[in-house]
Amino acid sequence: MSQDTVSEKDPKLGSLPEAAPGSEQTPAKVHPEYDISIFRDWCKQCGICAAFCPQKCISLDENGAPVVDQADKCTGCRWCELHCPDFAIFVKELVSKEVKPEEAD
Repeated sequence: MSQDTVSEKDPKLGSLPEAAPGSEQTPAKVHPEYDISIFRDWCKQCGICAAFCPQKCISLDENGAPVVDQADKCTGCRWCELHCPDFAIFVKELVSKEVKPEEAD
């Protein structure tokens, strides 16, 4: 007797515990926000930051200078920062202020 498939109701396997009624589920993770700073005096407008940004948060203006267009899409990977030859870009995670329940009133 070969057992290629296992029945979901096999008593030997047991069952996964179900969530108790009224129990709290874990809240969804909040996407952290990031601030992207460009030091214009150091930037030589090479475009590497815009080219390496996987989320396309940075674009180039008509003069070739980098512009942060969509900071809300930034994942904080820091590829722009790591590849900038002039250290002219800095990515910083913004600290969110959590409101305590007693302060919400």
